[in-house]
Formats: sequence, structure tokens, C-alpha cells
Amino acid sequence: MINHDYTGDVKADVKSLLDAYAKTKRTFDHAKDVAEMNIKIAEQYGLDKDVCEISGYLHDISSVISPEDMLSYAMENNWYIDDAERKYPFLLHQRISGVIAREDFNITDERILSAVEHHTTLKANPSAYDMALFVADKLAWDQEYDAPFYAVVNDALKQSLESACLCYMDYIVDNKMILHPHKWFEEGREFLLHYRILMKNIRR
Repeated sequence: MINHDYTGDVKADVKSLLDAYAKTKRTFDHAKDVAEMNIKIAEQYGLDKDVCEISGYLHDISSVISPEDMLSYAMENNWYIDDAERKYPFLLHQRISGVIAREDFNITDERILSAVEHHTTLKANPSAYDMALFVADKLAWDQEYDAPFYAVVNDALKQSLESACLCYMDYIVDNKMILHPHKWFEEGREFLLHYRILMKNIRR
């Protein structure tokens, strides 16, 4: 999908590709921060650290493509396009990043690909790797001010990945931080709400 020379070293190749497209240092720094945060989560929950690190470096690699071109690609390939993605095409970046990871970085591990493809919205019945990257991306906030939800999500992460994901989702819903609801986000949140109820009943 992206014409570039790749060495097989994901970290180096991500930096090289971002540099080639004149992306700011901040873009790579965010990827690095997410990768490092994801490694910490992997250590906490017994996940494969290499999988989590690679997922972190690749999650926003589609930043080299404009939102308009992302939407055109999705339409040309007959993707399901959510209303949120039509209104805000940059939301397609998680799915486009998955395409680049698969086609250009030759990633075949579905744990990585699924995590990358759902790191913004999550989805119903997420894997531990999906949830880990989802949380890592949120905790490694790339804005100039501190994430308003950092403390509560980080605290919830001490309980479980499910708790951390749902805590973030509840926070941005309650504080009206969603530009437009995405089907996958809503399905993921509903799944986790049912999961929480199930866990409470089991503990009784």
C-alpha cells in the first residue's frame, strides 16, 4: 500500500516511514510511548511483550495518509463504513493502519492486526491484546495537556483490562467527549457492561 524500503525492524521502519512523509517527531514519540505503555501492560497481565510493542509502534502508522484518501480507499474496497467514519474519516486510521501493517510490514499475527484495527473504538468480545492497546493508546495521551481521564483509567487498570477499557468509555460518554458514536465503540461498551454484570454475579 505504501511504497517504501523496509528492513524488518518494525521500530526503525516506522520511524523511517514517518520521516519519509515528513511527519513530526511528536508522531513517532506517541507511537513509542504507546509501545512502552503496552509493554508495561503486557508485564502486568502476562501478555507477549513483543506483540504488544509491535502493536504500539504500528497503531498510528496510517498517519502518512490523509483522511480523505482513507475514505476513498475504504469506498473503493467496498468496506463497511460507519456513519462516524463518513463524518470524521480520520477514524478510519485504525483500519488503514491494519492494512499497512499487513501489506507493507508483512505482519501476519492476528493478535497484532486486530489490536491495531480496533485501537480507537475497541469492539465486542475484544481479546486481551485488543484491550491492552486500546488502554495504552489512551494512557499515552498525545496532547499538550494531561489526559483528564488518566488517573481513573490507570486506577481501573489495577483491577483488570476490562475495567480499564470500560472506565475510559464511560468517562468520555459521561463527559460528552465523543465526536460521533461509532458502532464498534457502542458494541464494545455494551459487551463490557454485560461482562461487568456477569463478574459481579459470579462473585456473589
